[in-house]
Amino acid sequence: MTIFINIIKGFVTGMAVMIPGVSAGSMVMSMGMYRSVLTLISGSKEQRKSTLPGLIPFGVGILAGIVVFAFLLIALLDKFPLQTSMVFIGMILGGIPSLYRIVKGVRINVKYAVSFLVAVCVMAGMLILSHNSNVTSTLEPSVLSFLIAVFLGFVAAATMVVPGISGSALMLILGYYYEITGSIKELAVGLGTFQGKLIGQGAFVIIPFAIGAVAGIVLVSKVIRRLLDKAPVTTSYALIGLMAASPAAVLLKVSVDWSAIGWLGYFIAVLCLVGGFTVAYYFGRADGQTKNC
Repeated sequence: MTIFINIIKGFVTGMAVMIPGVSAGSMVMSMGMYRSVLTLISGSKEQRKSTLPGLIPFGVGILAGIVVFAFLLIALLDKFPLQTSMVFIGMILGGIPSLYRIVKGVRINVKYAVSFLVAVCVMAGMLILSHNSNVTSTLEPSVLSFLIAVFLGFVAAATMVVPGISGSALMLILGYYYEITGSIKELAVGLGTFQGKLIGQGAFVIIPFAIGAVAGIVLVSKVIRRLLDKAPVTTSYALIGLMAASPAAVLLKVSVDWSAIGWLGYFIAVLCLVGGFTVAYYFGRADGQTKNC
């Protein structure tokens, strides 16, 4: 049963990775797997061995979620953008209580308040930059494009470790979001249909992107783990600020025709919000009780 639940958690996280505005780090935290992921990457050998069994199905779910997004979730976002977005917003908000438990009972001082406000300002700045960004770039076969893909992977993976910051939004700001998502789809279709040309085109972008992603996850996770160990309250307030501000990014990045949504559509959106919050809150609380997050 635990294996199945961890696959579902990974599946939801994998889909979130690909949605502009949704932070993969927020989803990992909302699913109650944040501490386990940091431990696997930057913990001792014994700690990594203890977390690995739970994270293998989580990783399988992430891969499945990324592939499904390329086909199914795009359609849902196209037909039901508000309701689909509300599910993920609810899940982001549902992960905040697990962070709040770290700072509960600690008196707020100037340092903690500044940490929270700086995080909110970072999110606001990202929103402004990504909202005004209309650049679309491509990666043609060359050494420079290879290095750019490595850098993009590093940046995207780093945001997976930092809750609240959307890697997809950063890809939009840099102008490579559609190039990366298109390459993932090309590689998946090529592997499924044994088309060498599609496999080569997708692999040229995805392989260096994956190399950068591994480096980004390892380096940034070590920094975050050290901050959580040395300054847990200050770091937690910053993470709460990032997560609290990220729902605005989701709504700004999803195209919604507000005039076409009737009272039933808004009612269903509220149900989706509550449902997403409940699922994430349950996962976070359950893992908090078992000390896995």
